[in-house]
Amino acid sequence: MTNLIEKTLLIGFGIFTLTIFSSILIPFLGRLTEFNHIEKNELDAYMKIIEEINQGIDYVVENTDEIYLKKIQYPGNLNITFYNHIVKYEFIIEEKICYKILEYNETFINCNFHQILPKEYLLNISRCSILIKVNIINLY
Repeated sequence: MTNLIEKTLLIGFGIFTLTIFSSILIPFLGRLTEFNHIEKNELDAYMKIIEEINQGIDYVVENTDEIYLKKIQYPGNLNITFYNHIVKYEFIIEEKICYKILEYNETFINCNFHQILPKEYLLNISRCSILIKVNIINLY
C-alpha cells in the first residue's frame, strides 16, 4: 500500500512540475514563432523586389527601345548597387547582413540606392545607348 501511495505522489509531483515548467515556456515559444514569421515576411519582401527588378532588366534587354515602369513597395534595410555587369543587393535577416549578387551580360550605369525609406516608389528601367539605367523615383 505504501508503494502505491509513493508512486501516486511521485506522479502527482511530476505532473505539477511539468505544469509549472510548461506555463513558463509557452509564452517564449509564442514569441519565437512570431519572430520566425516576421523574418520570413521580410525575406519574402526582399525576394519580391529583387525579382521585380530582375524582370524589369530582362524586359529592357529584350525590348531595347522600351521603358519599364512599375510601382514597387520598397522594403526597409535594403541597399542596391549597380555597377558594370553586377547588381548587388544587401539586406538584414536575423541581425546578419546578407548579400545577393546577380550578374548580367549587359552593362549598367553605376548607381546605388542606400538607406531608402520603406514605402511605395516607381521603378524606372531604360536603356541609354548601350547602358541600362535603373532609377527608383519617389512617388510622393
